[in-house]
Amino acid sequence: MMWNTLLTLVVAIQPSVGVPAPKASLRGRAILASIALPGTGQMILGNAKRGEALLWLDGSLWALWSGFSWYSSAREHDARIFAGREAGADLTVRESRYYRALEQYDNADLYNEGVRGDARDAYPDDPAQQHAYYLNHGYFGSQAWNWSSDSARYLYWGTRRASRDAALNSQFAIGALLLNRLASMVDCAFFAGREGSQPRVEFRPGDVEPGIKVCYRF
Repeated sequence: MMWNTLLTLVVAIQPSVGVPAPKASLRGRAILASIALPGTGQMILGNAKRGEALLWLDGSLWALWSGFSWYSSAREHDARIFAGREAGADLTVRESRYYRALEQYDNADLYNEGVRGDARDAYPDDPAQQHAYYLNHGYFGSQAWNWSSDSARYLYWGTRRASRDAALNSQFAIGALLLNRLASMVDCAFFAGREGSQPRVEFRPGDVEPGIKVCYRF
């Protein structure tokens, strides 16, 4: 009995009647155009207003991505300049862990003590390896730093956090750009240019057993 209450999904391959839908070759070009630039496929299929809306949305998302990316880069640049002035950081260093360490430690000596502890944990019975690890992962000489105050280090951390937040938002914008292309592609494949034809999705009562049959017209 329980099967009689289930929704029966039936894909009915039936020709659409009424206004003819665009040819398959035209629809294929529209799908490819939508992947490259959302909205252009809808325009090819005759849905100008929907295409313009998708184009405006895509342009807005690109503007958001550009803005967040620029802001992230600018905040990171400001933070490094500030660290060079207030902590004597070596701005020629390219390693990201160096700038993370500047957030967490008041000076290089404290950081290097942590590296020394890591070396002992990694090589408990090998002093030579401990020393090599210490030299490879510590920061000495011109790369050493010493913050002028805790508030300066906190301000540096806040500036870099703003940079990270903006970078994360730029990634969300990229995701939205991809989603916009997917939506445009699906719209061109199944909906755009078919407004004058019969509905492609219909709900009908079951032929044999009680239930609902979903029919899709290709």
